[in-house]
Amino acid sequence: MLTRAVLLLAAALVALLPGWLRADWDGTEGRRVQIALEMLRADSWMVPLLGGEPTWAKPPLHYWLIMACQEVFGGGYLALRLPGVLSAWLAAFAAGELLRPWFGARAGWLGALGLLCSPMVLFKWPTAEIDPLFATLTGMSLWTLATGVARDRAWLVLTSGVVGGLAFLQKGPPYFLFAAGVYLVWFRYRRMRFALWHFVPLAVVVAAYFVPLFTWFVDPESMLRIANTESVGRLSQFEWGQVWSTPAYWLRALVVLLPFGLWCFWEWRGERDARMGADDLTLRMCSGGAVLAVVLLMFFPGRPTRYLLPNVMLFTFAVTPAVAHFWGIRAPVPLFARRALRLVGVLGAAALVAIPFVPRAGDASLGVALAAGAAPLLVRTPRHVVLACLLLPVAGAWTVGLERSMRWSESKRARVEMGRLMRVELDQLGVTGDLGAFGHLDSPTLLAGDLWVEGDEFRRRTPDTRWVLQEEAGGVPLPADAYVLRWRMKTPYKDFAVHERSDEPK
Repeated sequence: MLTRAVLLLAAALVALLPGWLRADWDGTEGRRVQIALEMLRADSWMVPLLGGEPTWAKPPLHYWLIMACQEVFGGGYLALRLPGVLSAWLAAFAAGELLRPWFGARAGWLGALGLLCSPMVLFKWPTAEIDPLFATLTGMSLWTLATGVARDRAWLVLTSGVVGGLAFLQKGPPYFLFAAGVYLVWFRYRRMRFALWHFVPLAVVVAAYFVPLFTWFVDPESMLRIANTESVGRLSQFEWGQVWSTPAYWLRALVVLLPFGLWCFWEWRGERDARMGADDLTLRMCSGGAVLAVVLLMFFPGRPTRYLLPNVMLFTFAVTPAVAHFWGIRAPVPLFARRALRLVGVLGAAALVAIPFVPRAGDASLGVALAAGAAPLLVRTPRHVVLACLLLPVAGAWTVGLERSMRWSESKRARVEMGRLMRVELDQLGVTGDLGAFGHLDSPTLLAGDLWVEGDEFRRRTPDTRWVLQEEAGGVPLPADAYVLRWRMKTPYKDFAVHERSDEPK
């Protein structure tokens, strides 16, 4: 077991390194890091802080991990993304060990490597975002629940409750979006056998944080009112116009399942036993959770791809035995797989022709296009098909992904240089202290400029500091009679302004 863990750790570090190297914050990474570092500066381990104010959008587990990395490793992009990287390795190891006893060593290795080589894991997990680690914890919780229920292993069901509680502390109620389908299959076939073994430890882990929080730190009603707007409260923001984007949403839901999602089209077991074996129940519980989650998420506004990341865990685990069976077939490549490979080859060849005429494509994209174009020429057996599905995403990470990380500072989404420039200009203006914020501020830019400001991001009150930094993006303006514009900076992604209190002596 130790040898397998070490080998998978090495594989995870190699596979995830290209995305891990990006020296800038993207998406909401900077926001998560800013909250964690503010908590650390204020020694506030129970109450998440943003701009010096409590923020209840997400529970604190992710922030605790970033704070721990900052304390142990001293910060930096590599250190603060470590929870996501290690969670990919942990998920791969756990999946392999759960599959191995019931489906064989081959399924164990393929399940572990299938997770590590998933395009979504390669590009999304080496970040400081909340969603990758939430996906890992949710997947591990529901894998252990399904295996424990199917195999009558109460200790696995108990483990699922503990890990499920951690998933709740990572992101909150969205855990139950993915657990709902698993619970329905569990009820239908086992009438919730071992239910207390799952729900009691889950509740204990959640209560271990929230009981002290509500008892000594915050008012439960006000905190829950804000937190609910970030979870089930988002249902109220649903608009019927979103129905037109549903086909694209379903397509994304399928794409995130690559590469092993292709095996859902491969019937490998023949006619199923109506009484259902234990192995079928394990896989059906996981796939049931994934499918129902896609349906439920249809009613949430936006439906970004990151909401679907737990399905990478659930579906890969569910179809791995089919992939292992396919690997062992001693016959020519089946027709469906041959057609899929031809399509990949045609797309790769077309990309080789087109890329030189698309400057923004980047030179590295020629590498992955060449690998895709050569795949049909090299694949001769079902085993080769599986290897191609594992290696092509890694080739993409080490070509397109690596170039993306190395050249990120040249992109319009880069924040570091803008943040440093902002700091230099504010120093020249004399803004060395007494700086507040009015409204939301871009966290990566603040971090790059080593700027720490306090203020309510929802503009519910006007700060009383001499200087006020804000993003010029509409909303409630500062009182014109109280503050005067002193500085403005336009960037490719945001416009910033600094105002000085008008009663200050010049």
